[in-house]
Amino acid sequence: MREEDVVLKLKEAFGDKVSDFKTAPRRVFFYTPPEYYKEVVKFLVEKLGFVHIQAITSIDLGKELEVMPHLGRGLTVSVRTRVPKDKPVMDSIVDLIPGASVHEREAHDMLGVEFKGNLNLKRILLPEDWPEGVYPLRRESQVAPPKPIRGGGE
Repeated sequence: MREEDVVLKLKEAFGDKVSDFKTAPRRVFFYTPPEYYKEVVKFLVEKLGFVHIQAITSIDLGKELEVMPHLGRGLTVSVRTRVPKDKPVMDSIVDLIPGASVHEREAHDMLGVEFKGNLNLKRILLPEDWPEGVYPLRRESQVAPPKPIRGGGE
């Protein structure tokens, strides 16, 4: 499937629910609001065969958190969506792609995104005793930089 075919099929299926398309060789990027996110991912998985999740990247944009799963099938489709930082709740896609669980757990740990439907949002990168509500990849995070070990490695 070519990049242009993916864009065309998404526009036909979702109209103005998908926007901001960008393509590059073997890449398609686009945006969908969080209320359509799961429906769009389901279409990509079930109708277009994008069943492999490569990663989910997340970033703090200030007032919003952007979440972007990257789905693969010969080319990579990246679905951008944004949730308010003060209420970072969105649908999980683990029922569509079970491998998404580990990536959603990472976004939960590092940025505080809550994925409705993922029953396994336990810690994955941070220690169990990490303070609740402190997310190291948020802009306001005051996580101290690591201190050098004296006498080590010299």
